[in-house]
Amino acid sequence: MSFLKPAARPWRATDFNYSRVMPRQFDADLLYILRATALVESRADQYGDYLRAVFATRGAAWREAIDRWNHEEAEHGRALRRLCETADAPFAFDRHMGAYLNGVAYHACDGRSVRGSIAGELVARCIVEALASTFYRVLRDSCHDETGRAVLHTLALDEARHYGMFNAMLQAETAQLPLSRWRRMRVGLGRMLELSDDQIMFAAWLVDADAPPRYRRSRTARSYQAALYRHYHFEHLHFAARLICPVLFGSRSRALSRVFAAGLWLGLRLRGGLSRLGSLSSRPAQPQHC
Repeated sequence: MSFLKPAARPWRATDFNYSRVMPRQFDADLLYILRATALVESRADQYGDYLRAVFATRGAAWREAIDRWNHEEAEHGRALRRLCETADAPFAFDRHMGAYLNGVAYHACDGRSVRGSIAGELVARCIVEALASTFYRVLRDSCHDETGRAVLHTLALDEARHYGMFNAMLQAETAQLPLSRWRRMRVGLGRMLELSDDQIMFAAWLVDADAPPRYRRSRTARSYQAALYRHYHFEHLHFAARLICPVLFGSRSRALSRVFAAGLWLGLRLRGGLSRLGSLSSRPAQPQHC
């Protein structure tokens, strides 16, 4: 059994024509987000080691799926690194990556899921991949560079396939060990609330040239969210809702997905607005000129 469907067009990070990248087509916010994401994606081997340990009792098909997923996620990191280095020459990837790995530990590879069970882990992974595919769609639609759009579109398609893989694994797991709807909602919604955790925010702090010398997650989250959330549109969140609702509620109802998308939209607009206000208030005062 193969959980991960092959890509319609298999690719490698070296396939894109980075010589055509036009740095002027990348605004400061987009570059900031891309640099942070390059660090997060480049940690793929640690994510793979953790999941292989959690799924160790589930057999060869599971390991093969995670191995392939791990390889593709690492390729995402390489593509984003190359894109950032081409669009933003000062991007010191190796220095930032070393500080990132030393500064934030990932989950222990002891075979225990931080979600309490293999099914819970799979619910969380489905949420992550659904939001990742949505995230890359948002960045693609915000990018005016042809090569940048091609890279981000490819990553969005990959993350949608990865969602399909983890969802297929979830169905296989819950066919043997059912997971209640309450538990699905608790794990899934809880994972959505972790989008401002140190795994992302520490990376964002490292690549922010205007960041204060001391890392503060709340301050970094305000800056990051202010830069990112303004690019989301309702259709992006509706796409996310169509993937998330079957995992949380066991339903593919169009009405439910639209209601859920509306809730995501309102929550994101509120949080984005508060982040922009907080980001402005935390900036150092500018000198006054007479």
